[in-house]
Amino acid sequence: MPIFTTARNNWSSGLTYLLLLLAWEGLSRVYPPVILPGPWESLQTLIGLYEKGRLMEPLLYSFLRLAAGFGIAFLLGTGLGVFAGAQELVFKLVSPAVSVLQAVPPVSWMLLAILWLGVNGGAQIFVVALALFPLFFFNSLQGVRQLPKELLEMARVFSVNRRKQLVDIILPALAPFWSAALTVSVGMGWKTIVMAELISGQTGIGASMNTARIYLKTEEVMAWTLLVALFGMALEVLVRKITRPRERRGSAACDLQESR
Repeated sequence: MPIFTTARNNWSSGLTYLLLLLAWEGLSRVYPPVILPGPWESLQTLIGLYEKGRLMEPLLYSFLRLAAGFGIAFLLGTGLGVFAGAQELVFKLVSPAVSVLQAVPPVSWMLLAILWLGVNGGAQIFVVALALFPLFFFNSLQGVRQLPKELLEMARVFSVNRRKQLVDIILPALAPFWSAALTVSVGMGWKTIVMAELISGQTGIGASMNTARIYLKTEEVMAWTLLVALFGMALEVLVRKITRPRERRGSAACDLQESR
């Protein structure tokens, strides 16, 4: 049964992508190429960018900035989220500030970051970190509040050391919450970094898109857009594959708690 379900889901996804490509091709026949190039023209332009050596460097810059902002947000968000989940006073002090931070759109932080950090890359990393930080914070907070307290109490009764409690109980219970945050944040972070580079960057995919826009090279804009979409989807699929085993172990720990 799971095989047939997977095949049906893959078939549905493939049909959706095909319909989107047909719609794109149909609209490109209505409008001139300077307004909307077709899928084939965009793909040819993307291949041409690679052959000319203009593809990998912007992609690398954008990816490294995403990794830096993502790492900062993960470390600070999970650390503070776990601390706030364990300490009610910290939660009352920090949670409202994080909620305000989450309500501010990334573009507003981008304008401030340009003034504070310039346009050489630090501003883009700063914006990504701020955009993703609340996701990791609130997911870690909820994870700590739903830890299997009965299992932890049992571990203390039987004098299980803290390291074993961390590895066998705490981390598996937090895994589903971190998995959800990672899956959402990787796509959000990728789009944010490109947007930040488009506004203020001198390097990266966003900056290349902005240069193409200035010179009315719509086919390059669409080629970069196609790359952003494909790379973002690939990142999300990769994160799901990496986090799925951990999520299952976390679910197993929760099931064990419920059975007791």
